[in-house]
Amino acid sequence: MNDLEAEVLPAEVLSSEPALDEKEALRQSIERNEAELRDAVEELTAVVKHEVSLGGQIIEHPSIWLAGGFAVGFLLAARR
Repeated sequence: MNDLEAEVLPAEVLSSEPALDEKEALRQSIERNEAELRDAVEELTAVVKHEVSLGGQIIEHPSIWLAGGFAVGFLLAARR
């Protein structure tokens, strides 16, 4: 094979051994990225569920909910 053919042919055709190593490394990299993405989505889902839930809001701001409960109780008592 001359130099011109070596420049024109892709690396996989010239030597299949390095191409397999590159493919395996790429596959492993993709699997790691998928696992990291899966973990990030699970963490984000847990945070969103906590922030959106009523219990989560009460835990974050108990004094506001306590004051609101007293205000509603006072308004209900004043109507009678």
